[in-house]
Amino acid sequence: MSLHFLPAMIISITILILLLAIALKRAHNLAYVITGLGLIGAFFSQCILLYLPNSSDGLFAFSPVSSLLSLLMLSILIFLWLQLYAWLAKQKGHKEEFYLLLLLVSLGALGMIVSEHFASFFLTLELMSLSFVGLIAYSQDKPVSQEAGIKYLVLSAVASAFILMGIAILYLQTGSLAFEQVTNEVSSSSSIPLLSTTGIIFILIGLFFKLSMVPCHLWVADIFQGAPLPSTALLSTISKLASFVVLWKMFNLGGWQHDHIILEIIGLVAVASMLIGNLLALLQNNILRILAFSSISHFGYLLILLLLFNQDADLLENAEFPLEALIFYLSAYLITLTGTFTVLMQLEGKTKLEQLTGLFWTRPLHAASLSVLMLSLAGIPLTIGFMGKFYLVTATISNQVLWPLPFLVIASVIGLFFYLRIIMVMLSSINQVERSSASTTGERASLWFIIAVVMGLGTFPAFFAEIIKHTVR
Repeated sequence: MSLHFLPAMIISITILILLLAIALKRAHNLAYVITGLGLIGAFFSQCILLYLPNSSDGLFAFSPVSSLLSLLMLSILIFLWLQLYAWLAKQKGHKEEFYLLLLLVSLGALGMIVSEHFASFFLTLELMSLSFVGLIAYSQDKPVSQEAGIKYLVLSAVASAFILMGIAILYLQTGSLAFEQVTNEVSSSSSIPLLSTTGIIFILIGLFFKLSMVPCHLWVADIFQGAPLPSTALLSTISKLASFVVLWKMFNLGGWQHDHIILEIIGLVAVASMLIGNLLALLQNNILRILAFSSISHFGYLLILLLLFNQDADLLENAEFPLEALIFYLSAYLITLTGTFTVLMQLEGKTKLEQLTGLFWTRPLHAASLSVLMLSLAGIPLTIGFMGKFYLVTATISNQVLWPLPFLVIASVIGLFFYLRIIMVMLSSINQVERSSASTTGERASLWFIIAVVMGLGTFPAFFAEIIKHTVR
């Protein structure tokens, strides 16, 4: 067995150990430690594998790029795990199964990132999706959480049905389920068959649901608001990272981006997501709903980069730059979003804008870190979000795909309003200072770490950019 399977094997063993531990004796402390050791072990093993040569076994393909994306995912999981104990300790009911579901989501997402075959992709997708149903409906004392879990179960099943139908159509047309072989069969003919185009569209519909892209976006705000905060954080980062990596792989293999119907669909969905996502966020008074709708626009920005692969025009004479831009923007957005959910978890469920009124005067460090994160999401200079936007615009201009840029600028201006609105609410004065529990040393350290990473990588991005460049090439 290849060494590349080591992180997944470590997480699988951790799941088995945790199952045995729960069966023998329920202990929140023990479940927390076992989960952390498994995730940290998987992270360090993935670090060792980062620059190993490419490897494939038919179902999974390993490369430095997939290793870097897996490292990003494991970093997010470890950071969220660090915040999880304090949050779960305040909740009622059993807590150990949450860690078990988190590990199952991790295993599914790891498998999706390295999938090179529709069979492995679909199985790992379902492992991740079904685990998310339990995570979303985990709060037994909150009916809204149960409702969100049922909604996600039904809609996720519909999305999976679309993906499965698309896979069946492509198999009927090509006789294969391997990503590369399917794309080679499709692109070998002078014009892509209509049946293949139909299959691709079905798969895109399913993936657009997972990414909450327009027009498959109506579920996202209710799920974000109803699910427990850690579950929402995992859904908005891990699930979307894994789904977008699969979408990128399908386009990067070649052939499909020469189908004008597919290109028009991607372009239309990108523009609609950028504009509609931000316009809907303008109307919200709950920060979770704002983050839900703004995530639609951010993945709309990322969809633009899919249009740049295998383009003949390249002013920078660097064919890998669109992929570098994609990884940088995706990393910047997910790091910022992880930090935002970390702050919200420490604020003990203050998610309505009126609950954040005067936060600068009651909890200044939390307000400062949340402000930096909002500025990063808005793409303000000296933040990692700005560098992500800079990479995106540079790649678009370099490949001379200029038509999406006006829509990107309009959507970014709209987004400025609701991000700055959150900051202004926190800066507003209050008549009576509300007493809040003192922050722990760990909480303060995590907040300073968030500020340092977001502003550090925004001010000095060269180190992170070089890692991405070296990995891609």
